[in-house]
Amino acid sequence: MTAAEMWLQATVPVLLTLLLARALWALIAVEVCARWLLARAGSTPTGTQAGKDAVPWLVVLLPMLREQTIAEETVTAFRALDYPRDRAAVVVITTEREVSARAGHRDRLAALAAHAPLEAGQLRGLFPTVRCRKVAETVNAERSADRLRVLSELFDAEPTTADIVTSLAARLPDGGLPLVHLHQPDVGGRKAGQLNFALDRLERVLGPLGWREDEHADDTYAVVYDADAAPDRRTLQAFATEATAHRTRTRRAPALIQQQRLPLLARRPFAAGPVGLLLEGEWAYQLRRSLGIELARVRLHRFVAASRLPEAVRMWLRPMVYGVGCGMAVYLPAVRALGGFPEPMEDLGTGHRLSLLGADLTASAVAVLDEPYTEPSGLANLHALAFTASARPDRHAAAVAHLPTALSRPARVILVAREWADEAAWLLGAPLIAAAVLSAWWAGPAWTAVATAGVLLHGPVATARLLALAPALHAAVTPPPGLAPLPRTSPAHLASLVAASPFQPFVRLAGPWRLIFAKAAGRHRGFGKTER
Repeated sequence: MTAAEMWLQATVPVLLTLLLARALWALIAVEVCARWLLARAGSTPTGTQAGKDAVPWLVVLLPMLREQTIAEETVTAFRALDYPRDRAAVVVITTEREVSARAGHRDRLAALAAHAPLEAGQLRGLFPTVRCRKVAETVNAERSADRLRVLSELFDAEPTTADIVTSLAARLPDGGLPLVHLHQPDVGGRKAGQLNFALDRLERVLGPLGWREDEHADDTYAVVYDADAAPDRRTLQAFATEATAHRTRTRRAPALIQQQRLPLLARRPFAAGPVGLLLEGEWAYQLRRSLGIELARVRLHRFVAASRLPEAVRMWLRPMVYGVGCGMAVYLPAVRALGGFPEPMEDLGTGHRLSLLGADLTASAVAVLDEPYTEPSGLANLHALAFTASARPDRHAAAVAHLPTALSRPARVILVAREWADEAAWLLGAPLIAAAVLSAWWAGPAWTAVATAGVLLHGPVATARLLALAPALHAAVTPPPGLAPLPRTSPAHLASLVAASPFQPFVRLAGPWRLIFAKAAGRHRGFGKTER
């Protein structure tokens, strides 16, 4: 058998079967998880009638870096969450890295002012993303002789995130959850470092409320969010309800309670043209991942853990859970045992390590909104960073090898192998499947039909269904009192978005492959802030 015959008679049928199976699984998982969220959202407690001793301690962690434009809105929203005031606190962690970076950026102002015209993208990192276009327009409107002076004045006048949070803390109104502002020295690292800085200071944060680690750690959760999150006002009540229900069912505290992140907060519009269309498609793809992978895996993990199936069966069904650092509540003893949140991504690393320990993981029925990516650079950076954090599950396994685990060695090996298979599919799946689809005609009429069905289900059908679900999912999130009505993401060209959906898997390849090529060429590829 020639190579061409092997490709058409063996490889193409296998790939097309996998495409159709994956498309069907994704549609079912999205539908089931969306319906679960919508059905449960209306039954979540909305008050704080329970006595303070009946609910866990919750510390909401909001690490911020160059978040000047949304810091006040975010803090106001989280302080307004329904929960006993003497049982929770909101912690904003700013970092001196922002100040240090500004000092270095100031040396670039002269070169930037010389650009004619100055582009908004050249100001990324010097100003908040939403301010870059306005600053560029202001500088471009000046005479050449005045451009550096104007740019310097705008740069010097821009407050840091720490400045804004300090000012906000000084004028907070009465009521709401307590706010604590922590400022981390410039010690490098990323979001995980800011979170661990806060964990080391929990006595300072919760101590004024009567909390002591030796007495209350086994009833405490650290709840992690991105700075751009818009929470449901019932968020903390939902965490408390799930923690209590899980303890009642299993007699154990869940190590992780994952709130579902829905990328439905449209603070900024998508760009016009093909790039904007692909980014809108990525928004739909993120929503599919949130429901059909992230939430589906947590629910599958919980089902497998509670089932009476033989372990030989359960170890093949048990998924590697992806933690998501926008609504991730981690049991304090669990994160202490892990040695803190891992770099470079605190969420994926935490989910992987707890999965490998066979820890109890569960989901919250109340979702949180955050922003989709509206610029290609931020999206590529995110995918490269996520690939880096996921590509070496063996390192996560080694990091927790000394800890007690509920899983056998074969079960852990299967989890690591499954994650490696996922990463290989991420890198190679889209081009291989595309080649199989293009070859389907020569493989036979039956395989042409399978290819057509797989492409339609995986792309246009799934995207159209997600667009139909999005308004209901958005409406199910109830913002805290005082927060302005949340905008709804409404793509302007739905037909074009649906039609372009089969190309979306290729968008997710840009970040990982760029990273791989940079490393192969011997270039260091650092990760800055993942701008939205």
